[in-house]
Amino acid sequence: MDKPAKILISGIFVGALIYGLGEMNTHRLERRVQELQTACVAETEADAKKQGTLSALASIFSGRMLCDPVELAKSDGYTGIQGQLAAAQRDVLRWANWPQISAIAIPLLCCLPWLWYFFLRRIRELREAILGK
Repeated sequence: MDKPAKILISGIFVGALIYGLGEMNTHRLERRVQELQTACVAETEADAKKQGTLSALASIFSGRMLCDPVELAKSDGYTGIQGQLAAAQRDVLRWANWPQISAIAIPLLCCLPWLWYFFLRRIRELREAILGK
């Protein structure tokens, strides 16, 4: 097997490996967001029991104890569990597309040497056909 073919095969293998590892990391980050959201809801319920139901409902509706990760990720300035939840959701959003992009880009780059030599062989065959060899 020639060197460009080995590069192509190794590029496909590395692309698949990066895709798998990237999906595992994305799953890990999503699980972290779910854990933090559960902790945020538990903290909200604990505050509701501690403060009383009417004042707790007022604080929930005023947005002080928001536990939606998408809403929290849109703005900065949250602290505590909400800040951790917002940061975790931003990590998920930042990482979400990289495994697919890497899994496509690496094999494409690794196929360039193979394509180069493939076309050089076709040009040589064409030259030989024109010259009558």
